[in-house]
Amino acid sequence: MPLREVEGQAQPVEALRRALLGRRLHHAYLFAGPDGVGKALCAQGFAEALLCATPRDDGDACGACNPCRRTAERQHPDLHIVARREKKAGELERQIRIEQVRELQRALSFKSFEGARRVVLLLEAEKMNPATANALLKTLEEPGPDTHFILVTAAPHTLLPTVISRCQRVRFAPLPRALVATKLVELGDLTPAAADLLAGLAEGSIGKGLNLMRSDVLDRRQVILARADDPEGLDKVPELLDFADELARPEQRGTLPLVFHLLRTWYRDLLLVLTGLPYEALVHRDLAARARQRAAGLDVDAVLGRLSLLNRTEEAIFDRNANARLSIEAMLLHLAGVEAT
Repeated sequence: MPLREVEGQAQPVEALRRALLGRRLHHAYLFAGPDGVGKALCAQGFAEALLCATPRDDGDACGACNPCRRTAERQHPDLHIVARREKKAGELERQIRIEQVRELQRALSFKSFEGARRVVLLLEAEKMNPATANALLKTLEEPGPDTHFILVTAAPHTLLPTVISRCQRVRFAPLPRALVATKLVELGDLTPAAADLLAGLAEGSIGKGLNLMRSDVLDRRQVILARADDPEGLDKVPELLDFADELARPEQRGTLPLVFHLLRTWYRDLLLVLTGLPYEALVHRDLAARARQRAAGLDVDAVLGRLSLLNRTEEAIFDRNANARLSIEAMLLHLAGVEAT
């Protein structure tokens, strides 16, 4: 995919085009931004432009020459891709292995196959452990002639500072909600209203939107919000405890992050209502009237406290392996205004 076909990322695309056109190319780039916003597509397009035999006047790849076609198919001999390997069908290794970096170094020790540039795409750079990153560092410090590295990451803060310092950062922002909604309509059997809601929940990520589309979020959303954020929860403690039991079942663990995400976006909407931001800023736009009614019974500190509670509970369950039932039970009781004893 040439750079000109990357949607919603005009600023990084233009910066890369200018670098190509002016031949002011850095030896290493760090493409950083949320998952699902086009970083990998842009990296692919940049690689095509770097390896293109007949680039356009604007510096972009022609998209038609033999090197462009082979790069698009990831078959170009001077394109080296480093990514997590498949462990078994549908499952990837947890990390990029140090052996992969050593294999790359051996490949780069030879001349380029076609006598021009060589490009290294390192996808999910945050999946390198310190040993792997340190092995890569030597190559970043002493790159071969006409060798360009493109590191792609959604978590630049997890990379070694020494790796970051060797790269020129290219920042990718979340995509516009309207663009994500349009893509979801194109890719799935969705009404515009359903696509708009999923786009809001996806927070500017087409990838996240597709995952949400494959879930039952639209069916469960209003039930989850009504049961977890009930103004009359004080009078429904047994129902809250039953709900906690449902959410904590082992077979529900995979959907728990979605529950936290729904509640987090809901309380953010309440915060936006309280601070006077317009309807268009809400994630749950179809529930605007309900959000205004609910926000009327809360203040900013109360909503911020609920958001903090959600974050602490999710962290306890997934990062510290806390008891899911007890953690969710305590969270729901606090959301309802019941102090745990």
